[in-house]
Amino acid sequence: MSPNNLGLEIDIAFDNNDVSKLEVLLVSCDSLMENETSENHSVLYFYKANCYAALRMIERKDVDDTWSWHRERLVAEILNLRKAVAESGFEKLDEIMQCKILTNIANGMSSLGRVIESISYYEKALSRIDNFAMALGNKAIGQVHYGQHLYDPGHSGIFFFHANKELNRFGSEPILWDCGIQQDALETFMGYRDFTEDVLEDIEFDSKFDFNNFSLGKHQKEQDYRRWCLQHKLFINPLNDVFTATIAANDVLHLPSHFYAVGEEPRFPKYFNLLKQEFIVARHMLYEFTTADFEHYSDNDVLLENGLDGVYLGYRNELLKNSLRISYSIFDKIALFLNDYMKIGLKVDSVNFRNIWGTYNKKNKALEINPCFLDRENWLLRGLYFLSKDLYDQNFTDVAEPEARELHIIRKMAEHRYLGIQEYPAQVDDTEYMSKR
Repeated sequence: MSPNNLGLEIDIAFDNNDVSKLEVLLVSCDSLMENETSENHSVLYFYKANCYAALRMIERKDVDDTWSWHRERLVAEILNLRKAVAESGFEKLDEIMQCKILTNIANGMSSLGRVIESISYYEKALSRIDNFAMALGNKAIGQVHYGQHLYDPGHSGIFFFHANKELNRFGSEPILWDCGIQQDALETFMGYRDFTEDVLEDIEFDSKFDFNNFSLGKHQKEQDYRRWCLQHKLFINPLNDVFTATIAANDVLHLPSHFYAVGEEPRFPKYFNLLKQEFIVARHMLYEFTTADFEHYSDNDVLLENGLDGVYLGYRNELLKNSLRISYSIFDKIALFLNDYMKIGLKVDSVNFRNIWGTYNKKNKALEINPCFLDRENWLLRGLYFLSKDLYDQNFTDVAEPEARELHIIRKMAEHRYLGIQEYPAQVDDTEYMSKR
């Protein structure tokens, strides 16, 4: 079978609910990988993802797995789409194919609760074709659901406003549908458009409000730092996930209202304060690394031996390494928060972001999710769970974000071994030492 026929074969098998055929086509995708270019590898990974998507949708006709914590088909779909993007040949694909792959990743991420990443993928697709229908409409839907989960109604209104603005493009300008207008999708988008218009009218949203009329600070250094945070969407502020207007240049997100028993310590705001402060320090370290000179006065008169390995030692590079270490440690602190808040009962000394979700059953070779999570239809909490798989699941490490596929190894070396940052490539034969450029 040629790669050109795969797409049609998958569609036919899906239309016929032919699970056996789809399983055969998955094997065909793998066999066709041999001796193919990176560009064709990217396409074949896309077809593999389509096979998993078709199998998932066939199975959903019998069981609705919307709130299941076990989404193996969807996970496999996303992983193969990521492999498609990771191929060097991805950028050689035509823009429509690139947009389809990026949009499908975004759709999957949204389903898993990783809404912020999904918006990022939609934006990557729209940066290629700014009127790509499925990215445009689904991004807006994601913004609506994100807005509905916020405790600040003012922030929610801004999310609805931006979603409505995107949805109003349908019918008012040419929109690119890659396979012709999909009427069901269009009706869904129009339904969300009408919903957001009704909400905006009810809350009397001021669409002419100037979101950029806010100070970035008194001094140029602070202003530069805040612009950098806005540009990279690093403020702890949901608004920064929507736009980079100066109204979002602050770390305002905190805990919503919650209750304590009489005499119980109101400890969760204290936890959250520490989480935020550590993130802000790590963020500024990263900013300082990107802007600092190579030479720093703390490096003066420091005797270091030249290892002839291309590694540059100094204050600036330690900023990068420590930013990474602090950032990773925040995940374990999130696990401690969940352990206390949800009364999971793990010993504090043993809690981490990997084991908080459940215990691994060696017999079944599967993670048994903690019962306290299973009955919660919490979109963003589930997003944290699937993020933990990216960070710690060995099956995920070879298909993580292309620029971060070795992140878990780098973090382990920075935390527990020796990690140097090279200025030029050199051979270092040492299992306890790792150099990264």
